Amino acid sequence: MSADKRKQQRLAKIKPLLDGLFARLETLQVSGNGNLAKAVNYALHEKTNLYTFLEDGNVPLDNNRAENAIRPFTVGRKNWIHCNTANGAKASAVLYSILATAQANGLNTEQYLTELFSQPVGTIILPLNT
Repeated sequence: MSADKRKQQRLAKIKPLLDGLFARLETLQVSGNGNLAKAVNYALHEKTNLYTFLEDGNVPLDNNRAENAIRPFTVGRKNWIHCNTANGAKASAVLYSILATAQANGLNTEQYLTELFSQPVGTIILPLNT
């Protein structure tokens, strides 16, 4: 389906549902710091951002791709000793970013890292499948 067709479908089918949801949220009387109040306030505060996918058919409905890319890092960081410092966490984040980009471009990550680390310091080899 083309991006324009996806946009038309979203506007026809999903926008009325979102409009109804936000109309209901705006009438709710929630107070305090409970989970419901936090959720309602968050949704109302992020309303503009939550409508973004309706404006462009190329915008995905969810962020599953990003979530799946960071999941190994998120799960593993609790077990890695070197992540107990800011520098260790930064180094891990950089490495995982490079690996996730290589994987997203269909590269063999082991071959990519072997090639990357066999180069002189400062050599840039982008993890892109060209």
